[in-house]
Amino acid sequence: MKKLLLSILSIASLTAFPQWQTTSIFSTGDDCYSAFGKAFISDGGSSSLDVSTDDGATWSPSNIGVPSSGLSFGDINSGTVYAYRNTSIYSSTTGNNWTAMNTSAINASEVIKDIAVIGTNSVFACTNPISGNGIKIYQLSGTTWNFKANVPTATAPLSLCMKNMNSELWIGTTSTLSIKSTNGGSTWAACNGTLTSANWWDKYVLCLGATSTTLFMGTYGGRLVKSMDGGGTWSVGINISTGSTISMSDVYVMSATNILVACDSGFYYSNNGGSSFQKDNTGLSAANKYLTKITATSNYIIASTGNGVIVRRPLNQIFSGIKEFNPLVIESKVYPNPSNDFTTIEASDLMFDKNCEVKITDVLGREILVSEMKNGKTQINLSSFAKGIYTYSVYNNNTVVSKGKLVVN
Repeated sequence: MKKLLLSILSIASLTAFPQWQTTSIFSTGDDCYSAFGKAFISDGGSSSLDVSTDDGATWSPSNIGVPSSGLSFGDINSGTVYAYRNTSIYSSTTGNNWTAMNTSAINASEVIKDIAVIGTNSVFACTNPISGNGIKIYQLSGTTWNFKANVPTATAPLSLCMKNMNSELWIGTTSTLSIKSTNGGSTWAACNGTLTSANWWDKYVLCLGATSTTLFMGTYGGRLVKSMDGGGTWSVGINISTGSTISMSDVYVMSATNILVACDSGFYYSNNGGSSFQKDNTGLSAANKYLTKITATSNYIIASTGNGVIVRRPLNQIFSGIKEFNPLVIESKVYPNPSNDFTTIEASDLMFDKNCEVKITDVLGREILVSEMKNGKTQINLSSFAKGIYTYSVYNNNTVVSKGKLVVN
């Protein structure tokens, strides 16, 4: 009996030990994304696209409208998520139904590499030719994608990823490291400052990310480099290089302090804004240490692996200060209030969060306006509002996190 009790206690201790765990779904995900308070995964090679509403504990199909060749996730803008495959772009406002967009301007000989958003409603896609060199930029106008600019091959031959980095559009490239545009994608220039690479595989930038003070680039050669002066000077944050190709696959900026990194050797994280990084692969098998993408819901980190398995881990096991999400705990303010022309609604805790918006309702509960939050704030034009008292609700991933009153005089 004593041995049996010891065995039970040992199993219970192992189960409770903080670690990565495989989810209930297998062989379906090389990409993952979080939006609308949900998690999404897709393998990009079949029609499989699945959604979870319980932080990755269970999954269900979400592939209505998805082509048989699957999708890769791009970015979100004003409540719409964009995903892509080859020359096609698909959009969804829920993640459960996908609509093909008009991409006739994109030539059949091109392949979409990524989608990014800067400013308000400025959505961009970058492409490479199926053969040869050359990057093209397309911009969304209404529901149609239109040609924006060519990137000269002397500036960069091919693109690998694209990201909004502090309101500038950046592209990770092959052999040129990274390039950026400060004028909405019209012109591009190298932005590597002091950064140099000795080997060709370290010139391939596979992922980008940014806090308000620090830029990050992850290379095919296994380095995560960072810059605190807009790309002028760079230093190494993580180096897993073995003298060959060992990918730094994805960087996910949760907040100004908390950063998640996926790479060939597993999971790294920073809880000090990127000043230092720690590795934690506890629970990851050797086959699952090759992480391809990483994201976070309110309570869990979710990552996809090179062999298609989806793994997850509670956020509070990594960032001890994070507790399970509790609605209406975000402080917000509105100023000026009262007002009759423009007012600003701000929630500083959401400065680095995506998929945030403000909804305004009147005294009868009717929805008057919905406005996307950028960097934790939004400006509201009140010129068409009748005088009176209104309620504003701040949403993060479709969950109300703050409320307040707005007076129009």
